[in-house]
Amino acid sequence: MTTTAWPTELPPAGRADLVRRTPAPGLTSPRAWAELVYAVVDLVPAIAFFTLLVTLLSVGLGLVVIYAGVPILVLALLVARFGGLVQRSLAAALLELPTEGPPWTAPRRPGPIAAIGAVVRDPAHWRAVAYFCVKIGLAPLTFTVAVAFYSAGLGALTYPAWRLWLPAEVAADGTVHHGTQLWPGFFLDTWPAMIAYALLGLGVLWCAPRVVGFLTTVDRILVVTLLGRRG
Repeated sequence: MTTTAWPTELPPAGRADLVRRTPAPGLTSPRAWAELVYAVVDLVPAIAFFTLLVTLLSVGLGLVVIYAGVPILVLALLVARFGGLVQRSLAAALLELPTEGPPWTAPRRPGPIAAIGAVVRDPAHWRAVAYFCVKIGLAPLTFTVAVAFYSAGLGALTYPAWRLWLPAEVAADGTVHHGTQLWPGFFLDTWPAMIAYALLGLGVLWCAPRVVGFLTTVDRILVVTLLGRRG
């Protein structure tokens, strides 16, 4: 797989614009299959980190009035920071989008209280929380669209090869058919119908990497703007 040099020194707007101008991949492109793997694999950390963050933030913010929630809140922000590292690593490995992590906010003075304050004040942690709040909707959408387009397209394209293993169906006129019934009385068991169905599957497969590429481009922009280094 060829690599692309993503200049991390660009300002956020410039980097996001560069991401949006990435050329669309074709079905034979290694990048298209890498984006498919990303769409499938990325669902697990997106759900895991969002669930963990919502739990910790809910408990931490609920108990912060008695100070018992402060350590939990700090833990939640550190988990968000770690989740951002995981997402940047996935984007670098599968989307060819290496990004530099944001710097840590230094404590204003020595001591644990100042260290806790630095974590809470650090905007990078809160941007990571915002990323996973958006990601919990984007990741399932990308996963569903990717699986639906590729499986439907591949299934339709190879339909003539596996049609004979379908159970026989009896039409209303008493004829027996080995094929999918699209509507009453119409079966996909003639060569013109099967060829048309296969061509439809080929068209869906042609669209699949472009649709998935659009959704992963949205994720690229989120990774750069919310998880990457600013300035």
